[in-house]
Amino acid sequence: MTSYLFIINPNARNGDIGKMWPKVEEEILKRGLDHKSVYTKHQGHAIELAKEMEKDFDCVVAVGGDGTINEVANGLYGTDTIFGLIPLGNGNDFAVSLKFNDDFRRSLDVLEASKTIGVTVGIAETNGTKRYFVNIADTGVGATVSVASFTEAKWLRGYVKYYYLALKKLLQYRLVKSTITIDDEVIKDVGLVIIAVGSGSRFGSGFNILPDNYHFMEDFAVLYGRDIGKLKQIKLLNLLKPGKHLGYDGVYYLRAKKVSLEMEKSLPIELEGEILSYGSTNVSFEVAPQKLQTIVPDEIIELEKQYRANQSL
Repeated sequence: MTSYLFIINPNARNGDIGKMWPKVEEEILKRGLDHKSVYTKHQGHAIELAKEMEKDFDCVVAVGGDGTINEVANGLYGTDTIFGLIPLGNGNDFAVSLKFNDDFRRSLDVLEASKTIGVTVGIAETNGTKRYFVNIADTGVGATVSVASFTEAKWLRGYVKYYYLALKKLLQYRLVKSTITIDDEVIKDVGLVIIAVGSGSRFGSGFNILPDNYHFMEDFAVLYGRDIGKLKQIKLLNLLKPGKHLGYDGVYYLRAKKVSLEMEKSLPIELEGEILSYGSTNVSFEVAPQKLQTIVPDEIIELEKQYRANQSL
C-alpha cells in the first residue's frame, strides 16, 4: 500500500486550510489511505519536514498554495520520493497549470491513481543563495508586485488582488537598465519591465504569462518585456491573463535552458510567491539536472503523450 505524508500549511488561504483540514483528513480516513499529517509552523518548515521525513513515505503531498508547493519541492528535489499535491491556496498557479482544481476529493482521486510525469525543475541563484522552483521565477515589476502582496491590499484575494497591485506598481515602476544572457546570446541595454522564466504557464493567481508551456518540456519558456512605455505597459497587463500578449511590441518569447541578468538597480527575485531576494543586481536561472516525479491528472498524462509523439515526428 502506498504511504503518504501530508504537509499542511494551516496559514494558507488566509488561515482557511487549518480549519478545512479535519474535513479533508476525514475523507482520507474513509479511503483507508496509509498516511501521516504534519503542520508547518514557520516559513521554510515544509522544506525541513520534507527532507527529514521523505525516506519513510512513498509520496509527500503539499497541502496549501504555491509557496507550500515550492517548499515541499525544495525538500524533495534529488530524492526518489514522489511529489503530490492538494492545492488549497489562493492562487494555485502550479496546480492549475497541471489541470488540478480546488476540489480536494478530486485531488485525492488523482493521488490514488498515482500517474506521474517528470516536472522540469529550475535552479535560481543570486549572491550565493540558491533555491529550486517548479513553476515560474521572475524579476522586474512582477516580483515587485509579489513583495507588495505580503503587506498591501490584504482585503483582496486571488487574481483581483494581483491585478490591483500590478496596476498600482506599474504606475510607480521605472525601467531598469539590464543585460540579459539567454543561453549564449547576450542582450545589452535592456530597459527591463519584466522577465519570467520557467516550466509552468501562469503566475500571480491567473496571469497566463508563459502560454502553451508545460512542465514536462525539457527547457524553459522565457518571456521578457523591454523598453515599453507606461501606457503600453498597462495595455500589456490586460493581455496577460488570457495569454494574448505574444507579438506585442517590446515583448520577446523564446525557449532556453539558462538565463542570467545583470541589473543597474536592485530588484526583488520571486519564485512561486516565495521571495529569493528582496533586492539583487544579479540572478541566474537554469534547468536542474534532475526532474521531480509528480502525480498529475489524466489530462496532463495525455498532453505529455501527444507532445512526445509530435517530438518524434
